[in-house]
Order: sequence, then C-alpha cells, then structure tokens
Amino acid sequence: MSFSYFAMLGTVLIGVFLALRIRHNRRWALVVGCLSWFLTIFYFLIEFFVIKESMVPYSFLDQPMSDLGVTVCGTNTYLLAPYEICSPAHLLMNWTFTITGLTTVIGAICLQQFWPATRMARVATWLLIIFGLSMSVAGIIPADVSFVWHTLASLPGMFVQIPALFLLGKAIRGIRPKLATWSYICGALTSAVLLSLFLQAFISLPGGLLQRLLYASVYVWSMGTAVVIWRNRGHLLSKEI
Repeated sequence: MSFSYFAMLGTVLIGVFLALRIRHNRRWALVVGCLSWFLTIFYFLIEFFVIKESMVPYSFLDQPMSDLGVTVCGTNTYLLAPYEICSPAHLLMNWTFTITGLTTVIGAICLQQFWPATRMARVATWLLIIFGLSMSVAGIIPADVSFVWHTLASLPGMFVQIPALFLLGKAIRGIRPKLATWSYICGALTSAVLLSLFLQAFISLPGGLLQRLLYASVYVWSMGTAVVIWRNRGHLLSKEI
C-alpha cells in the first residue's frame, strides 16, 4: 500500500482524537459536529466526478461504490468483479470514503452531548461511530488490495445505522417529535433498501443504486438533523437539544 493509505489511517486517528478533545467545549462541539454532518453532501458530488473520470463504462445503477476505489485497471481485479474496471481517480475516491466516514464519526462524537442522557442515545451514538469507521476503513483498504478485509470493514455499515436511527428517534420522541419522525422515516427507508439488497438473490434489482441509497439515507438524515440542531443553537448550554 502506498503512503497515501497510511496517511488516510493517520487522518482518521487524528480526527477522532481531536473530536474527543473538542467535545468538552460545548460551543465548539456544536459547530464542528454540525459542520461535519453538513459536509457529507460532498460525497456524491465527488463520486460523480470520479465516475466521469472512469476509463471504461461504469454503471451507477449496477456497480458497487467500491469499484471506483479499485487501484488497478483490468478484469477480475477482485473477487466477484469479472468485468473491467479502470478508475484513474481511485485515490480521490478512497480519500472520499475515508473522510466521509470520518465526518460521520466526528459529528456523532461532538453532538452526542446534545441528545438526552439515556442509554438508547448512547448506544445510537456508538452505532453511528461504527457506521462511519466502517466506511473509512473500506476506503483505507480498497477491494483489490484485500477483498476480505474490505468486505469485513464494509459489512457493519450496511446494518448498524438502522437500529441507530430507530433508537435515537425513540430517545428524542418526547422532546423533539418531528426530529424523531424524521429519524424513523430515514430508518425505515434504510431498512427497505437493505431488504431490497437481499432480494437481489431472487429478482433483478439495481444493486449499485440500492447501495448508494443505503448510505445516502444516513447522510440525508445527518444533514437534516444538523440543521435542526443548528437552528436550536440558542439552547447551547442546555443538556438536551
């Protein structure tokens, strides 16, 4: 692996360390946390550019996101990829996986203190952290470098966000019913998409699009949630949002 991938790992470690330090300052935690979740919108803008740079046809509907991070050109670049892949901007894509996951983690760490002090909220925060780290590690270890470790890293990011959104929705239902409903809606969408991915074994479905929706539902949720928190920043010193 090149130095860039070690730099990605170092960036994640430093980012998590700084988030843990920043969270003790409520004002900075709110600003950094909201900004981090806002930044997830850039994932799909960068992915669009990377797709345009592909040297061979790439199907947004059918091919997985990981194909854009494959570091070599050719066929059979990793297990389950018997088709041709050539993504010259793979390094940019893997940095994008890494940073997008990191922004999710930083937001979860910094904004955790603004949720109710309940076990459900704490568990939801940990699950969101796992979700973000899952994506970051998948960027640090491309599919062609180690398909096994790339897959193992990616798997939690397909599941953990679902209980996270439902648990957080239940935790804030009494104080933020609209935000709770928003969490339930995004959680239900993610659940439906995950079920559709499993149904691919029986019916033909656009797997690439479904995978993107699986992640996009969390990013859209986090951006919407960050807007709500930011609009209520006048209650910065309160224990709950």
